[in-house]
Amino acid sequence: MDSAEKQRGASAGGDARRKRKANAAGIQTTNQESPAPGSAERAAAKQSEQSTSASEHRKRFGAMMSELEDIMKQPNPHVAAVAQVAELVQAMLVFSLGAHPLPKEIEDEVVAFAERAREILGKAAKTEVSSDGLSHLTRLTHALQHSWWLAADETRGAHALTRIHEWVPEIPRRVADALARLALRDDAAKRAVCAEPGLVEGLRRTMDQLGDSKGRRAVANALIALDVHEQVLTHVAGSVEKILDEIRRIPEHAKAFEGTRRAEFRRAVDETLAALKRDARTLVDISKQDPDHVGTLVLAGAAETLVYVLGLPEKMSGVSRVFDEFKPVLGHAAGACAAEKEACHALTVMLSHAEDRATHQTAVADAGAIPALVRIMNRPPPPASSGLGSEARRAAEAYAAASHDLARRAADALAKLVQDRDEYKTKVRDEDGVSTLRTLLDRRDPKVQRAAAAALLVMGEHERLVKEIERNTETLVARPDADRARDALKAAVRTLAELAKEGATANAEGDMVDAVVRSGAVEAIVPLLSLSQRVGEEFDVSFGDIEKEASYAISLMASRDVNQNRIAKAGALPGLVALLQRYPPQTTGSVPTSVARRAADAVTNLAHENNNIKNQVRVEGGIPPLVSLLETKDPKVKRAAASALRTLAFKNDDNKNQIVECGALPMLIFMVKSEDQLIHYEAVGVIGNLVHSSTHIKRRVLDEGALQPVIGLLSSACPESQREAALLLGQFATTDSFKVKMVQRGAVRPLIQMLGNSDEQLREMAAFALGRLAQDADNQVGILHAAGLRPLLDLLDCDKGNLQHNAAFALYGLADNEDNVPDIVREGTVQRLMGRELIVQASKDCVKKTLDRLKGKVASSARVLRYLIYLMTTDPDAPDAARIAVALAHLVDDAHGEELREVFIKKLGLPILLRALMPGTPAKQPRPEAYEQRLAEACHALHVLLQKVALKVPPEEAPLPPTPEAYLEQHFNNPEVSDITFLTHSEEFHAHKIAFARCPPEFHDDVVDFSHLPPETFRALMRFTYVSELDAERTDVVSDLMRVAVMYNMHELKRRCEVALAEHVKSRGAELDPAEVVERFNLAESLDAASVSRACALHAMEHHAAMIAALGVPGFMAVTGKMVPRIDEHARAAFHRLPSNAEARNRLNPN
Repeated sequence: MDSAEKQRGASAGGDARRKRKANAAGIQTTNQESPAPGSAERAAAKQSEQSTSASEHRKRFGAMMSELEDIMKQPNPHVAAVAQVAELVQAMLVFSLGAHPLPKEIEDEVVAFAERAREILGKAAKTEVSSDGLSHLTRLTHALQHSWWLAADETRGAHALTRIHEWVPEIPRRVADALARLALRDDAAKRAVCAEPGLVEGLRRTMDQLGDSKGRRAVANALIALDVHEQVLTHVAGSVEKILDEIRRIPEHAKAFEGTRRAEFRRAVDETLAALKRDARTLVDISKQDPDHVGTLVLAGAAETLVYVLGLPEKMSGVSRVFDEFKPVLGHAAGACAAEKEACHALTVMLSHAEDRATHQTAVADAGAIPALVRIMNRPPPPASSGLGSEARRAAEAYAAASHDLARRAADALAKLVQDRDEYKTKVRDEDGVSTLRTLLDRRDPKVQRAAAAALLVMGEHERLVKEIERNTETLVARPDADRARDALKAAVRTLAELAKEGATANAEGDMVDAVVRSGAVEAIVPLLSLSQRVGEEFDVSFGDIEKEASYAISLMASRDVNQNRIAKAGALPGLVALLQRYPPQTTGSVPTSVARRAADAVTNLAHENNNIKNQVRVEGGIPPLVSLLETKDPKVKRAAASALRTLAFKNDDNKNQIVECGALPMLIFMVKSEDQLIHYEAVGVIGNLVHSSTHIKRRVLDEGALQPVIGLLSSACPESQREAALLLGQFATTDSFKVKMVQRGAVRPLIQMLGNSDEQLREMAAFALGRLAQDADNQVGILHAAGLRPLLDLLDCDKGNLQHNAAFALYGLADNEDNVPDIVREGTVQRLMGRELIVQASKDCVKKTLDRLKGKVASSARVLRYLIYLMTTDPDAPDAARIAVALAHLVDDAHGEELREVFIKKLGLPILLRALMPGTPAKQPRPEAYEQRLAEACHALHVLLQKVALKVPPEEAPLPPTPEAYLEQHFNNPEVSDITFLTHSEEFHAHKIAFARCPPEFHDDVVDFSHLPPETFRALMRFTYVSELDAERTDVVSDLMRVAVMYNMHELKRRCEVALAEHVKSRGAELDPAEVVERFNLAESLDAASVSRACALHAMEHHAAMIAALGVPGFMAVTGKMVPRIDEHARAAFHRLPSNAEARNRLNPN
């Protein structure tokens, strides 16, 4: 499928989507299918029908607008005006969905109607409502029944009436406001509104679908005003009872509950659960909009009703002893969880508003929410779905997702419920809620973990855990064999570590890590790192788990930079270093290795971008044990140790040197060869930080044999390892002796492949490495012949400054080798470099230097220029020939112009450039954007070329003499001494025959009829005849004079008109309208005014961008096709006047 077919397909798909969206919203659109081939009559009839339809719609809109204006003249027009605007805008939306492009006047009129309707809508909203508004309830209901405003976003941009779409969502808000005000007027009006069929359901559907916050608030206000919340609460309780009644009717015998009866039961329960979920969701939406709504809901019994929904699965199992038997095949577990989740969410939202929070907390707690929420969180995690059939697996996965969401929502609700309420926190502890929340920390769902941690923080559990840690630490120091204290200490540290994970808490304390640190966790946990030393060597193994958890907690707390110094001041570094020293690589067992890993992780986070702590780690002796851990067999420990060394080596020369002196390089190089992606990623990262700005370490790394393993990482499946390897090779490339080795060992091709990767950083590092490698002459040729030129050029098109600069630097290197120049030019590099908008000034400077370097190579190497000429002339019709001709127009610039003459006249470079201006056959035309680009490049090249030649052409020997004056100005149009009269269309002119003696015989009669000329034209003709003056600014008059001159063979007048018009084109420059240029060129061609034609053609070349923008590519090509002979004529004449230079000629033709 070609691009045109794809575009048509995409357009058809968009039309289909718009129709589906509109039909779903209750809107009927017109058929917009294109007529079949050969049905011109039907197409014309269809177009006529559409034009008629547009006119009819315009009349309809006008009538509706008149009716709206009349409504506003009535007293209290609020409701009627809203209903009228809703119908009008809906009709306009239908029109914009189905209409083809409209005449501008119709479109403007429809938009004006819409803007006026919006203005009236705002005014109507400020008026009072009256009982008359009840007569419009059906119209308001209709506006809410179909979600037609949703189609506005789908069709935005499909039609020019986008200003209507911008405020379409305002309509349902105004409708809801009107309904709320009607309901609040009196009870009778409220009953009438509620009794209107479909109105309440329309409001609820609007609440579900409307994205506008103001609109949702208005709908919530309307629902509250209509007491819909009371209906919803009643329906919620009724739904629960309905489900339980259905379960009670399950027969005890399995055979009696099969087939149709089971299917009916399942359908009924599923429908009721879905309605229950939707009702709870409505309460959520109402609660979100306004704190006052929460108070209304609480007074209506929302707390008791929502809490009644909690524990629904247990209620379902409790009413029938046979329900559990059929539960696996009924599949209601996920639906029940979803309903409970919405109830928990509603409770959370109700308790989130600070206003009257204590009152609402009391109502929810009194309803029994605390034990209900704890029971929900205490449910066992969902079972694994492996080993089940496809249908059962889907049901199990749906239940697992719903179960995790429910646990999260329950934890959120509990956190809001106990916030700032100590009595409720005590009740949660009495219900064993703390241990339940701590159990949720072990769930694999991160959202559940985050919610449980937030609830524990609100409960103040982190402060209690700190005290528990301090108490159990003292116990163990006094009694090292106290197993219960040891287990409690381990659990407390582990829980505190989980609480320290990143995330916002449910209270105002801020980040979880900060909340834990403020509770004194650092000072309580740091002593645990040296607990083994305090209690004695014989208990080392017993405290390994505690040391591991303590290291883990410190690592998490150190993940925030603001906590690093506090942890270091508490003495963490000596303890961490001691742990690293205590567990050498040869130690076996799960506990020791995990301790070493957690300790290394803690060092990594503590030292991150903190140079003082990096130095402290070195002073404390932490580097040797970390280097030693690189030899462990445990891959996790390897990675942790390498990560710590990587952090310590970053921008710290003393640490770099010690790492190298400790013998880390051989093991790091071995790790680079590892197949484990995480290991070789960390290893190459360490090496990269070691060699950065350290020449002596770089030399040692290369001497140790790191080059080939690093090159091998360029083909790794790990993008991070590829990026680090490319960066490291770029650093290696500063060592001259290794630049060629890298290319010889296969670094170039994978680096070039990385240039096309979607990872921005990967492309940046690959370009960086190639730029460094391209500073070697042999590498320059290797990179280019490995197809590296085009990807580097493509990087210049991106919008990232670093990528552009790295690519520009690499291209600058490639241009240094004259063997590369022909291929660089043939690829169109010169044009692409000149036409790029670069972000960073350094990139712009680099591109300029590259172009200057290419010019220098062409100027200094006759071999390069001869080869380029050979490539250009071998196949003049090939795209390469055009690219080379364009490039040479910019690059060739010898002092005498002989090389220019050789390239563009003798070797036919000029015809190649001119051919690009000619309209081509459809088969030879490239895609439109490429066609425009080539056309613009050829025009610019011709402009540059002709400017160069013009500067080298010697000046004219003498200007043309002026026309002598025949009479003085005082005799101009003087009837007293005249002997000839000229009659124009509306004016007479008196003249002297002698002044027109050299004119044709038509000027010699006593009375001459020139009624075919305008008076101002003939006046200008007489002025030129008498005083030899032309008003060059009146180009319209000068153009008419030139026509007269051609008509009557007045050569001098024609010459002067040509000069004036040509000078006008040159002087106006970019200000000259493109259409005027075309008109003047066509006039000049018809009158054989070569100098004017030439001036217009040269103007078109210089200002081609404006011409293309105004005329379009086809229009501009039609003009340039006519201009080619004039440009060719002018160029050859200019080249002919160039002085001959034998030396330059011999340089290009040595034989």
